[in-house]
Amino acid sequence: MEIRHLFFDLDHTLWDFEKNSEICIRQIYEQHLAIFPENIGFDAFFQKFSTINSTMWNQLDLSLITHEYLRIFRFQKVLYALDIEIDESFSLELNQMLLDLLPHQHHLMDDAFDTLEVLVQRGYKMHIISNGYQDIQIRKMKSGGIYHFFDQIITNDIAGARKPEKAIFDFALQMANAILENSIMIGDNLIADIEGARNAGLRAIYFNPENDVNDTENISELKYLLEILKGHIIL
Repeated sequence: MEIRHLFFDLDHTLWDFEKNSEICIRQIYEQHLAIFPENIGFDAFFQKFSTINSTMWNQLDLSLITHEYLRIFRFQKVLYALDIEIDESFSLELNQMLLDLLPHQHHLMDDAFDTLEVLVQRGYKMHIISNGYQDIQIRKMKSGGIYHFFDQIITNDIAGARKPEKAIFDFALQMANAILENSIMIGDNLIADIEGARNAGLRAIYFNPENDVNDTENISELKYLLEILKGHIIL
């Protein structure tokens, strides 16, 4: 059956979380220089944030921690790893600052805008499936100039489930008036996006910019979607 519906992850797939978060983390660092010893520069802080944040999101995808736990302890764990002790209240304050800053950033992954524009012109219906919160993800998409490309924006707070749970994919298909046979999921997370989608019976394409493999199940650049869907790479 012809593919008509494309379901995208947002962070790290279309919206450049690393670049945007670096801008925000730098602002947090510069506004709280007093808590950092002279030997802890921004690069060390951001590298530690990226590593621990990624680990905690993977734990969240595996249901090992809750979103509330991540929200409270994310910055406490980052700073503790740098031998800086803060309490939970200050950790929450830093986390809220990050959440306030992030949605205003606009950087997209390479080729994201141009690829989405061509896909819309070809008549595909496009949707987002994200583990983020609806209001924050919508603001990110508007800041990045891609909100208008999408019909349905499915987030964990709207669906009452999160990737890789089957329920969020079922909910997304229902909201989009799509079926498994005419839909594809595209995302950067092997557990949440790819395994989750396939366990729900949905075809999936893994987006991994660090891998040069490009076929019907893997892409290193978003623009390769145009070749796959046009039939240059046969599904």
